Amino acid sequence: MRMFWRRREREMPEGRSETSGPLADPPEVLAARPLAETVEIERGVSRAASISRVAEELRRRDEEVVELFKVVVSPAGRAILPVYLRRGGEDVFVEVETGPWERRTVRNVLKTAAVLRGSEHSGAVFEVLGAYPVPQEVRYFCGRSPAALLQLDLIHYDDPKDAKACAEAFRITAKRHWGLDLDYDPEELPLIEELLLAALGEGSESNDGHVPILDELVRGLGCYVGEIIRRHAASQSTWLPITDWGEGLVVEFPDVTADPIGKARAFLDNGSEDSITYYVTYALKELNG
Repeated sequence: MRMFWRRREREMPEGRSETSGPLADPPEVLAARPLAETVEIERGVSRAASISRVAEELRRRDEEVVELFKVVVSPAGRAILPVYLRRGGEDVFVEVETGPWERRTVRNVLKTAAVLRGSEHSGAVFEVLGAYPVPQEVRYFCGRSPAALLQLDLIHYDDPKDAKACAEAFRITAKRHWGLDLDYDPEELPLIEELLLAALGEGSESNDGHVPILDELVRGLGCYVGEIIRRHAASQSTWLPITDWGEGLVVEFPDVTADPIGKARAFLDNGSEDSITYYVTYALKELNG
């Protein structure tokens, strides 16, 4: 017998960020609009030259450029932000990317966002300028919605090869964001579902109803669910890597293989109709029955 979840393919609409050439609007009008709408990054130009040009353009608009290549440090690590400015008493950080948006480029910007949100500048505005259209995922996680902040917090602790570390990362994040002291108890799951759905619902208000889901959240929740099953099952089990089905790590029992990470993704995609509470209740009944 196998207990598993084959997740359906998700449609991930590509974000589009249109850029324009120099505008004739006065500086105060330009400052009120996102930089991506008013500053064009030229393809084929070095990143250093592009950063210098952005800084010059901001000063021309009477923006208060405080520092270039600002070092920001937090528990999530260390990042260097190309442009740091003050606007209306608020900190603003600007990232500049001149190349295509490869997977590694996206991950690096998300890690930078995670560092920034854990630093003394956690409330700052974070804008990304790109020579190519900035992906929707990047734009979303530069924001400050509850769902974005929750997921960014997991990046620092995530380890795709260590299920127990991912489960603990979810516990730490739940403590930081919700004040919960989770203890791998099945009775915690309804509240966890409620809080996650509320956070994802708040995040959707500013993103056309769609909240990008990071693998770190899928793994964190899934590994926490898997550890609940393991700790409350009568038989012994172990986490195993797998490639032909599942989400990378599964829980192997003597006669059963469970895919709690796959179930976590289904819940995060579809909500209560794919309840993790029901999944754990069913799994433990089968394992202990």
